[in-house]
Amino acid sequence: MSSPDRIAYWIRNAARTAFVSAYLVVLAGSIVRMTGSGMGCPDWPQCFGLTIPPTEEAQVRWQPHAEYGSGRMILENDSLWTAPADHVSGTSFGADRDSGLWQHYTRHDYAHFNPFHTWVEFINRLLGAFAGLPALILVALTLILGIRHGRWRPLAPATAALLSLGFVAWLGKKVVDGNLIPGSITLHMMGALAILGFQLAALRSAGAPAPRLHKVSRLWLIIAGFVTLAQLVFGTQVREAVDSLVHAGVERADWLNSLPAWWTGHRTAFWAVLGVHLAWLWPGLRSGSPTRWEWAVLALLAAQFATGLAFGLLGMPAAAQPLHLILAVGLVLTDGWLLGSKPLG
Repeated sequence: MSSPDRIAYWIRNAARTAFVSAYLVVLAGSIVRMTGSGMGCPDWPQCFGLTIPPTEEAQVRWQPHAEYGSGRMILENDSLWTAPADHVSGTSFGADRDSGLWQHYTRHDYAHFNPFHTWVEFINRLLGAFAGLPALILVALTLILGIRHGRWRPLAPATAALLSLGFVAWLGKKVVDGNLIPGSITLHMMGALAILGFQLAALRSAGAPAPRLHKVSRLWLIIAGFVTLAQLVFGTQVREAVDSLVHAGVERADWLNSLPAWWTGHRTAFWAVLGVHLAWLWPGLRSGSPTRWEWAVLALLAAQFATGLAFGLLGMPAAAQPLHLILAVGLVLTDGWLLGSKPLG
């Protein structure tokens, strides 16, 4: 194997690792939403001002004669407080507060501690940080390939993926600071999708073999990708409407009946997603022997339908929520990947 081919081989491995890592972050993020753990850590990047999150209530309550570092957070009087500087507490919280050792946290008014939510959110952040390492290695390898051998094509998508990862991390901080601001959550999801898409583009540009399909219309593939992407965005809007119901104290069993009427458009739009996919899948179906990629798309569509059906029949079960999301993301990315396919024969 020549030197450029060897570097390209490592680029492909790095791109695959980065893709899997980022996909795990998407899964973890959906679990955060499913469990309502988005504000489990009220600050960013630390958690209650700690590198290792608290595990019990006493750690987020004021204690006399205790050492507190700058940025440390506690819950007192149904409010969140932060320490502006290192200090040792006195004999009462009120006296420490009046002397300026504690300041009321004003970026949001979320003042709760649930150790399960805290650690679910913390693990999500750890996975996000881990995803940055292979993304950085991917950029370094593509830069080496360009400098040594003049093959610059993989560098652009690899760099775009790393920049997108940084943007999503910054947006995650803004989401926490704003107590899960509606709209920014959808943008967060789209940023994650961009990361995954750029990493696939880096993989393809580094020489990953193109999938083989029956002779299909490229136009139908493009339409399928856009329709599925629009359906994914629509779904995040439904998710945000559900979050509003949760915030209002509506029980899970009543979510469907309490959602605004427009949400049924998301349910109905699935038939458009199915229709455009069947349009490009038709040559393979007609042949009686679809390729493994065509079978994969059919499986994704069937699983999407099943999880959507579970929402309606079982009252939006929690376990179906992250599965529904990652299937939708998988379908969008598969459509994009297959745009570079080669015909059979």
